[in-house]
Amino acid sequence: MKSALHKPIRACQNTSQVGSYLTLTDLTASQLSERLGVTRRRALELLRSETITGRQLANGTWLADPKAVARYEISARRGSGRTLDASTAWGLLWELSGLDADWLSDSTRARARRRIRNSDATSIAAVVASRTRAHRYTSANTERAAAGLIRTGRSAASLLGTDLIEDTRNVAGYVRSGSVDDYASAHFLVEHVNGKDVLYENTLPISYGADAMPPAVIAADLSASTDTRERSAALSTIEDLRLRWLAEH
Repeated sequence: MKSALHKPIRACQNTSQVGSYLTLTDLTASQLSERLGVTRRRALELLRSETITGRQLANGTWLADPKAVARYEISARRGSGRTLDASTAWGLLWELSGLDADWLSDSTRARARRRIRNSDATSIAAVVASRTRAHRYTSANTERAAAGLIRTGRSAASLLGTDLIEDTRNVAGYVRSGSVDDYASAHFLVEHVNGKDVLYENTLPISYGADAMPPAVIAADLSASTDTRERSAALSTIEDLRLRWLAEH
C-alpha cells in the first residue's frame, strides 16, 4: 500500500468538468510555483511525482490539493536542515520528557544534550522530524481504530499542560508493532490524502507499553500540524520542556 500522500491521480473524463473541479482552494501549477517560490517546471515535477498530491484533468491541467500543499510546506521547512537519525531523535525526545534514553551511547547522549542546550523549539522539532512518517486514513469506527495504538498528537493533548483540548474524535497514534499498512488493514482504515486519522510508523529502538507517548513526542508530532493553534501549542511545550531540562542539567 502506498502512503496517504501518494494516492493515484484521477483524471476528469470531460473537459467541461474543469470549472467544477477548480475550487477557490485548488492550485494550478502556476499558482503552486508562485506559492512555493519554485519554477513552474518544478511545481509540475512535484505533482507528477505525487510528492504533492493533485489530479490531472482531461485537458492536461494539473490541480494541487491545498491541504497537501500546506503539509509539504511544513515538511520542507522542517527538513531543510540536517536531521538526526531515528535512535538519536527518540533519545533527545526522551531526555526532554525527563526519561532515561538508556539505548544511547555516552557519546550520542552527549550530542543529544548539546542539541537541547543550543537549539530552540523550532529547531528541535525540525531535527527530530525524520524519525517517523505519518500516514493518513479515514475510519468508520474511531474507537476501534485507535484501540491498539500509542496515542500522540491531539488525541493526547491533555498531557501537554496547554489549553488545547484533547480530541479523540480522530485517530492519532503509533502502531505498537508491525507495519502501518497491516494495522490499517486489520482495523478497516481506508487510506485518504486528506484523512483526519493518522497512523505513525514506530521506529522506537525499545518496546514501549504506555497508553500515550511522552510529552516531547506528542509535542513534536503536533508541531507538524497545519493548524496554527496546534503548532503554536506544540512549540511552546517543547520550549517549556527544554527550559525545565536546562534547569535540571
